[in-house]
Amino acid sequence: MLAELYLEALRTSPLTTVRQLTGGAPFIVLSPHPDDETLGAGGLIAEAREIKQEVDVIVVTDGSGSHPRSKEYPRERLADLRASEVHQAGLALGLPPDRVTFLGLPDTAVPKNGPAFDNAVEMLLAVIARSEAETLFVTWEKDPHCDHEASSALARAVRRVRPRMKLWAYPIWGWHLEPGSEVDQPFPRAVRLDISKYRDRKLDALEAHASQMTDLISDDPDGFRFNRQSLAPFLGGYEHFIEVPA
Repeated sequence: MLAELYLEALRTSPLTTVRQLTGGAPFIVLSPHPDDETLGAGGLIAEAREIKQEVDVIVVTDGSGSHPRSKEYPRERLADLRASEVHQAGLALGLPPDRVTFLGLPDTAVPKNGPAFDNAVEMLLAVIARSEAETLFVTWEKDPHCDHEASSALARAVRRVRPRMKLWAYPIWGWHLEPGSEVDQPFPRAVRLDISKYRDRKLDALEAHASQMTDLISDDPDGFRFNRQSLAPFLGGYEHFIEVPA
């Protein structure tokens, strides 16, 4: 299926509510990097917290690879900064710091198998058991980024252990696939969440991720920063979720 047709199907998918997505039960947002949770599911988190629904965010990587040449922010300091940004973004969305878990895996090197992968799955299962979450949100497996693909693999491994877990995917870099490229997936079973009421909170949360949105780290000209084009899919009034079949 052509990417442009797949993405248009997401944009025009049926409307849903947080309660329909999650059954009103606690849920988890699995974020490959510190900021993906806000980009793809910030409105979802804000609405859930508004109605006093329990949410946990699990951040897979330490985010320390975004500015590899910075002297002012070497890897350890950058990891600390990005963790702090997640907490500040969470507060903007109504998420308390104690509901954020960091797996601390290396940026751009999340395993897809082996002992480190198995250990990450166990950590996810521990959060699920503690929170009694029934739904898991994770980045789309076709996002063209190795950590996003690996995070999707982690979520699928969790559901093999807990087969009743509902699993939804949210695209990040998938929004920027070449229109004529092929997506090796069937027509999506997807829904749209109207987040217009919570859009300002989401924008505040995005601003909290200053290392990714501004020139805060100015001594690495090749460091990552969102621009108007790359940020555009996340600034509208809807968030989009793809049902991941068992």
